[in-house]
Amino acid sequence: MTFFILTLFQTGYKLRTSTLYHLLVGKRTSSVLLHGFFYKNLAYLGALPNLKEETFQKELQQLINQKLIVVDDGFGRMTKEGEKLLTSDFFDLSGLNNLRYGRMRENSWQMILFAVQVVSNLSFNENDYLPIENRPYYLQQIKKWLATSQPNLIRKFYQELTSILKELPQVEADFLANQFSGYGFQGKTAFQLFPDKWQEFPWNILYRQRAIDLFFAQIEDGEISRLLLRLDQQNINQSMLKTKEFFLAGKTMNEILELRHLKQGTINDHFIEWGLMDKDFPYERFERVDFSALNEEQVIHAHYQDYEVPYLTFRLSQLYYLRRKQWS
Repeated sequence: MTFFILTLFQTGYKLRTSTLYHLLVGKRTSSVLLHGFFYKNLAYLGALPNLKEETFQKELQQLINQKLIVVDDGFGRMTKEGEKLLTSDFFDLSGLNNLRYGRMRENSWQMILFAVQVVSNLSFNENDYLPIENRPYYLQQIKKWLATSQPNLIRKFYQELTSILKELPQVEADFLANQFSGYGFQGKTAFQLFPDKWQEFPWNILYRQRAIDLFFAQIEDGEISRLLLRLDQQNINQSMLKTKEFFLAGKTMNEILELRHLKQGTINDHFIEWGLMDKDFPYERFERVDFSALNEEQVIHAHYQDYEVPYLTFRLSQLYYLRRKQWS
């Protein structure tokens, strides 16, 4: 756990430690989201929802005692000793995306496991088996999915599943596929399948999250997408999507405020979350602060009060330059 907390200071910048904690447990305010994005920790949003603040503080103190970070007035920064330790080991978490999949990851993956079992037995015309899931929601969704499927469901589902797994690194594909149950085979639990390096908390939790997110990122339109549609919609802030819908329909900011009956701050949060989630966010439709003469650190630490522009203009300008520019 201590080494993981150290990785959160990877950029070398001063970080507000309280915001790091709020990020890990899943507080989705725009300030927490921006902090995660600026300091390359957004993937961990809500990754450890049950983390106690007392535990987090103890880990910070451990890092301080080992002279791996220094904390002053609530802000922490990695030391040279910390940098050396961080380069001594590497845990690949590329593809982890709690912002996109974190809300409904567990439910969606359980639905996949259940669907594999159902389709596998269906392909052998087998109805006498013990289902891995008996909660009403899952039963209803599977029945509805089957009832509205085309006759070639089994073949298409198998093809989609195989195609997705082929796109994943072999180790992660095996980790996920070995959890499947079906006709004549019983899947293992995730805890039976973790590679040796990933056995300890929180790396085991993060490894599983990343593997599932890599799977979800490969889903295209088809039977699996249709199966997960309702759950996946819950991954995304529906109120934000409504604001997005009005904006793309050509409504002005004032019109959106009037139509939504929301405060300007809430609408700002919607646009910031949209900008963080969507690489194709329409920045060209907004005024932009010219940050072209600044480097990455200067853009991150620029102060809104120093610019005579609306708050949303300032934040979206930061996002634009950090997302689109190539830093040397």
